[in-house]
Amino acid sequence: MSLAHRPPAASAPRVAILGAGIIGLAAAFELAVRRGVPVTVYDPAPFGRGASWAAAGMLAPAFEAAAETGAHPHLFELCHHGAELWPAFAADVGAASGTPLGFSAGPSLALAFDRDQTAALHHLARALDERGIAHEELRPGAAHELEPAIAPDLVAALHLPTDGQVDNRAVVSALIAALRACPHAALVNEAAPLADEGNGLTVPGHDLILAAAGWKTAAIEVRQDGELYSLVNWDTSLDEIDCYGGQMLSVGVGPDMPAMTLRCGGIYVAPKAERVIIGATMEPGIATEAPEPDKIAALRADAARLCPAIADAPELETWAGIRPGTPDRAPLIGATAAPGLYVAAGHYRNGILLAPITAHIIADLILGQPVHALAGEFSPHRSYSPVA
Repeated sequence: MSLAHRPPAASAPRVAILGAGIIGLAAAFELAVRRGVPVTVYDPAPFGRGASWAAAGMLAPAFEAAAETGAHPHLFELCHHGAELWPAFAADVGAASGTPLGFSAGPSLALAFDRDQTAALHHLARALDERGIAHEELRPGAAHELEPAIAPDLVAALHLPTDGQVDNRAVVSALIAALRACPHAALVNEAAPLADEGNGLTVPGHDLILAAAGWKTAAIEVRQDGELYSLVNWDTSLDEIDCYGGQMLSVGVGPDMPAMTLRCGGIYVAPKAERVIIGATMEPGIATEAPEPDKIAALRADAARLCPAIADAPELETWAGIRPGTPDRAPLIGATAAPGLYVAAGHYRNGILLAPITAHIIADLILGQPVHALAGEFSPHRSYSPVA
């Protein structure tokens, strides 16, 4: 039986999902396509754009979370389990949509060209040793055999079999196609008619609500007594979601360009089928989607430090995105203070990676099923430790 034609779940709640980025779309897919739960996805902006479109599709639990200073103590576990769900998620989304997603389970290479970068690699390797996560420290010659495009003055490298990638734009496009084909899903390119009628928040025709609008989640509008208010007034924990700007670019593929995903500090080079994505700046508090030429030029120069061929590759596109983050760099997943309202937002640099596990946790919570052991750790009402 096709996933897209699964029969409706018995006595399933009707769920309104506010936000059509990868988190909202993945939750809709998990509920409607995989479990037969009727959903409506609302978003006044173009579906699948925003941070989901601007990303590079990194699936990198090791590099992003294993040694992240000041992060949520269970963030790596969530990311690691998230990566484990990606093969089945990619297969199901691909089958339901008929779209290839460019999914690769790994590996990636982390690189070092100076003493500080080498120390950072060693720190990451020790963290992976402590967690029992597979990795291999490589000498420059071995790294160059794996990826000849790396600059010749490489000092050290770390082979990360857990860290892969996917074409994020293909994923959101495939999710939209799968939901359009599903009889239990509706996509509405408008803001949800969210209101407080005195007995709690409601969207007409729905039983439960999921707020998944990325960095704009707290600002979702609620009508009350003829006036519009922000959703944060119903749960102040949503105010912990902040914005983090990022500049990126893509260049053309070619014979001297890398074939593997490469990481070095804050720079990544992510080869796709028809482009190579280079990212990304990290700008706390910045909420612009306009690329800035000076920052793009500096980003490209830093990437060319990793792979010299990037310097002369034809530029295809430049853009900026806005990531949603929290004080401990981990998402808010779970029930809010408002009855019947759930949240899934604030995924920082790991939105693509965490989409399947977030969707799975939210679906289990909504349907009253046993949830993943980690679910409670990412409640929107948890306490935070300062990030160093």
